[in-house]
Amino acid sequence: MKPTFRPLVEPRLLLDDDGHNVFSTLSEDYRKDIEEAVAECPPKVTTYLLCCGAGKFYYPTKVAAVDPRCKQLVAEHARGNDPFGYFLQRLKAAGKETCVSFRMNDVHNPEDADEWNLPLVRKQHPDCIVGRAAVERGDPDWFNFGLDYSHPAVPPHFLKIFAELLENYPMDGLQLDWMRFPCHLSGTPEEVWAKREHLTNFVATIREMTNARGVKLFVRVPSSLAGCRVLGTDVVAWVLGGLVDAVTMAPFLTSDFFMPIQEMRAAMGHPAVPIYATIECQHGFQYHNAESVRAVATGLYESGADGISMFNFPTQGRHFNQDVYASAVEGIEHPATACRKPLLFSVAHRRVRKEMDLPGILPVTLEIGEAKTIALRVPAAALPAWRARLLVQTSGNCGVALNGVEVEAFQRPRAPELFLEYTFDATQPAGLARPTREESRSFRLPADLLQAGDNQLVLRNAGDTFLHVLRINLGLW
Repeated sequence: MKPTFRPLVEPRLLLDDDGHNVFSTLSEDYRKDIEEAVAECPPKVTTYLLCCGAGKFYYPTKVAAVDPRCKQLVAEHARGNDPFGYFLQRLKAAGKETCVSFRMNDVHNPEDADEWNLPLVRKQHPDCIVGRAAVERGDPDWFNFGLDYSHPAVPPHFLKIFAELLENYPMDGLQLDWMRFPCHLSGTPEEVWAKREHLTNFVATIREMTNARGVKLFVRVPSSLAGCRVLGTDVVAWVLGGLVDAVTMAPFLTSDFFMPIQEMRAAMGHPAVPIYATIECQHGFQYHNAESVRAVATGLYESGADGISMFNFPTQGRHFNQDVYASAVEGIEHPATACRKPLLFSVAHRRVRKEMDLPGILPVTLEIGEAKTIALRVPAAALPAWRARLLVQTSGNCGVALNGVEVEAFQRPRAPELFLEYTFDATQPAGLARPTREESRSFRLPADLLQAGDNQLVLRNAGDTFLHVLRINLGLW
């Protein structure tokens, strides 16, 4: 039986664009460049979230600084031109709900000599970061450099920037992106939660500013209530206090095929704001293809999402795999069409996950003779299927059983993956390069063995050395 989906509260397919791929590569004809970027936007996208910058910005600011690496952008500002404002204008003219996305703590390359991403407040107040002690002892982790919103200099720094943006640019909405990067309060998770009012008070102030101009306020937060607690983003209080118009749940730089959205909605009570769910460019070590985008969207709708937000796919389209950006979006604007087969699912990987994320399962290592049971979750909308294939990335001798039934292994004659994927070349670190056929084990699964929800997948080390498993993919036709 096909599942019944919760009606969409505010149907949106959101595209979240970091902007750097456009503003760092402008030619002397910036209008043409931006017209091209707008034309690339898939027609089903309802809402375009354009990032205004990071520690430094893409618009001609008078209260902060412009990214100095964007040479042509700086030159256009000197001529009195504003490519960022032109981008927003052209998006609006194209019929998009046009929003500005603000990264609440971008910490890319915090110690680069040219200070291209150094916020002025950190230059003026070096002690205003969440990991001051770690930085002083030489720990280079970028997350140590996040601005601490409990420091008295930090909120006023951001409020000036928001006031300038809202004054200078007509917009339908403003997104506070707390997941880029998720490090806003210092201390242990318990200490962070105890200081959560600093973030709540900040959101309340921004709400007053957006209300004054009739602008919607969106927030992007962790993919679970537990994760929000770790980060100090008390999103339930924000919703119950009328501070936000929509919530987007998101992992950090990976994709979850399922999220506990209904738990979040239950905590918010009724009536709740729309809850959207993020698809990142990657899942584990894999870049998305059309099949995996549809699979993620299917799982997120079944989890209770009111819509899908695609994060940084314009960057992927312009630099990596244009087909994914241009065509994979087709159908994911609605749960009834997102589940169009074929579909590619993957088991959650621990790569790049942070403590506020949902847990990963892979990689796993099995000793000789050891077996491990993994929950392989399949949404009801993906079934029935007429064909199912499993791919396990490992160099060892692997046996597989599904729901108590041993399944047949076979050797794929050419490609090591189930569907065409974008991968880095072989010079990249392990995992990013395309796996070889020798590293891939394929299995024919009787499709009728699969059931909606969790399936018991048992991996068994049938070899004479340890078995290291890096990825597990399920393909459905």
